[in-house]
Amino acid sequence: MSTRPTEHKHLTGNVKAAAERLLRAQDMPGKVVCSQPGPESAPPGSMVQLRLGDRAGLTIHMNAAVRPDWDTQTADRIVVEAGVLLDRATLQRLPYVHRIRCDSQGTSRRVLIGTETARGTQWFTPEQCSLGPVGLVTPALDDLPDRPIARPSTSAHTEPHVRPARISPEVRRLLLRLAAARQGRDITNTQKLIKECDVLLGRRTAVPVALKEARDSAEQWLLERGKEAVTWGLKGERVVLTGDAAKREQQKRARQAQRATEQRKAYLAELELALKHEHFGDVRGLLRAISQLPDSDVPLTRAQIDLLKGARRRVNGGKLGKLQDQVARTKWVQRHCPTCKAGPGQECFDEVPDGQPLRRFGGHDERLQLVIASREEAAARKRAQRVAKASRGSGTTTEDLARSVSHVSCPTCRAPVGQPCTVPGSHEARFLFSQAQRRP
Repeated sequence: MSTRPTEHKHLTGNVKAAAERLLRAQDMPGKVVCSQPGPESAPPGSMVQLRLGDRAGLTIHMNAAVRPDWDTQTADRIVVEAGVLLDRATLQRLPYVHRIRCDSQGTSRRVLIGTETARGTQWFTPEQCSLGPVGLVTPALDDLPDRPIARPSTSAHTEPHVRPARISPEVRRLLLRLAAARQGRDITNTQKLIKECDVLLGRRTAVPVALKEARDSAEQWLLERGKEAVTWGLKGERVVLTGDAAKREQQKRARQAQRATEQRKAYLAELELALKHEHFGDVRGLLRAISQLPDSDVPLTRAQIDLLKGARRRVNGGKLGKLQDQVARTKWVQRHCPTCKAGPGQECFDEVPDGQPLRRFGGHDERLQLVIASREEAAARKRAQRVAKASRGSGTTTEDLARSVSHVSCPTCRAPVGQPCTVPGSHEARFLFSQAQRRP
């Protein structure tokens, strides 16, 4: 391939555009940077680098001006232009080398990525390749030959070389999952994946060095995240706090978790007594209060879990405790309780033999029934007022109206023909039904 400046500039631009498309397709954070003129008169754009955040990136060598560093970088992180020749010692050591080239298509050029092995070079489009924590991955890596690109020398003075462990599909999937968890700041999933890495590293079979590097990098990432605090802004955006602000936020959350733990312990004690005395209205209210508590750092014990499960089985599917859903606390607490004689503004209590009175969470049902009865009375008065207003408009009294509708039954209170309604005058539905019957 020609190395004239104009063609080299176009080739570098095409490769850079293909690398940016690969980043967007993988939805990975990073940027593509072209090298500047080097100290050894290397032309600008001799290298194209993909920098992937805090992970090792990918280096594309566009010419032979800068020699690839095969000692500190693995073959997954180095891509060499198709026309660049490699020394035989490197070919005898590596199982594969990634290549890149540009083919002309009319007035445009198409970028292809290849993998050179002992069988030759297989070429793929950038869309067929992917980027992972270990570097560039092509379909050719799924079936690598069990020998290096070039056969080693048969000289007796040749030192034996230990071939690096091949990355299996299981390890590759684990590395991709680990990278996705870190990108999504999923701390819990990252901790689980680190344990999976430890299991693979504990096997006696050879594992790639990239797995150990990714595992150590993820552990360091967790240590750094432990010094941060994530909160949410006014517009719902995620805000990462560091330094003193992160310490204050963590201390605040620790205090909230401590209060939630103490409150949950008190609620569970009341829940156990409420179940024992079959106060199912209290059980329903306590379960609702426990579910609304903030998260606690102290996990539930097996006995507490069984207590919550038993309480939910006792109240779910029935009508126990339904009054607490119909009457707000601000309403029933204003009334006297006919059961425990609690005054307005006071909580209800149950007398416990040989013990302190037990607070009845949610109030006695009789106290809540007073609120419901007052609501029904207010609704009946409102209906009577509407009926009286209608009777005055027709020039009849309430008694005349009651007699005039007695020839039909009431659909509201089920009063039969000839019997008055349970409210003064008549229900509005009975009055309208009577008017409809009188129309010709």
